[in-house]
Amino acid sequence: MGAGARWYVKKAARRGVALASFASGSLLVREFAALTPRLRAITYHRFGDIPADPYCVSPAIFAAQMRWLADRSLLVSLDDVQGFVAGHKELRPNSVLVTIDDGCQSLYSEALPILRDYQVPAVAFVSAGLVGASTISTDHPEPYATWDQLGQLRDAGIEIGSHAFDHRSLGRMDAVAARDQAVRSREEISQRLGSPARSFAYPFGTHADFDAATDRLLADAGYQVAFNSLHGTIRPGMQPISLPRVKIEAGEGPLMFQLACRGAMDAWRVVDDLLWRVQQNRSETRA
Repeated sequence: MGAGARWYVKKAARRGVALASFASGSLLVREFAALTPRLRAITYHRFGDIPADPYCVSPAIFAAQMRWLADRSLLVSLDDVQGFVAGHKELRPNSVLVTIDDGCQSLYSEALPILRDYQVPAVAFVSAGLVGASTISTDHPEPYATWDQLGQLRDAGIEIGSHAFDHRSLGRMDAVAARDQAVRSREEISQRLGSPARSFAYPFGTHADFDAATDRLLADAGYQVAFNSLHGTIRPGMQPISLPRVKIEAGEGPLMFQLACRGAMDAWRVVDDLLWRVQQNRSETRA
């Protein structure tokens, strides 16, 4: 299947999950019957106008999304998330933490003015060993932001977190190498920006990229909060070192975004789990 075909198949699948959640009434039931309040962390990567790139959201669309959240007072900070998970801070229902992975150049050139305009207390997760790199690859088709640019983001109220040292999967390496990724990144951010990262986002963040051992490793390295990429809501009492996020992609209209922020994409975790089981079965078959 070509890249174009995969794009349309995935868009259709995501819309199907979101609209099914809304049309079935399950979304409204969860909202009104919830015994505990919920919030969601949403994830972005790059910003620009690249056709059929799910990880590159148009700046105009990003601005409209931030405006929608700001107008409804739904934006929260990492401090709010920590207090909420610990059970001593109340938040509006369906509050949202904005997170941005990778630290690419468009984080600074395109996203920062929008984040500043709408006073978004976002968290940017960067791989310290790649900051300032100009190498362009399939996974990262634009240069990375520089330390000076990240400093300006920090000064604008954007928290800088760690995305491992060089964006490799912690779950696919031994414990010594994984600890090195976590510690080196935190120390480099501290040295360059004046304070160590307290938050971490797992590169890739699928079932294969983290587990209970890597969670403990991050806590031992000094991180207070960590996020994976499995869809779902954040509730009081959850372990702060392993919180889910909801991916926001390009090519989806305002209704899709609004539904995702209300929980319509939480069910995508079923897809995540299914893909993981398929991969496990294939690995066992080859063995």
